[in-house]
Amino acid sequence: MSIWSKEELEQQIAAWKKALLSVSRGKAYSIAGRTLTLQDVAEIRTTIEWLDSERRKLIGQSGPVFVTGRVVR
Repeated sequence: MSIWSKEELEQQIAAWKKALLSVSRGKAYSIAGRTLTLQDVAEIRTTIEWLDSERRKLIGQSGPVFVTGRVVR
């Protein structure tokens, strides 16, 4: 169970996407009193990926599951 609602996650993802677009253009972007710059691109991308994985868990799309097994003769 997630502590986030789907709407909250989508708002967070949108905010971090805006940050990524802004810093990729050479501008600074502020989120929650913190200013992000081009040097923070890796952290921004990691945060977006984490938020997306949380959203996928919430809606039941966690990704492929690989099951290994062996054939019994």
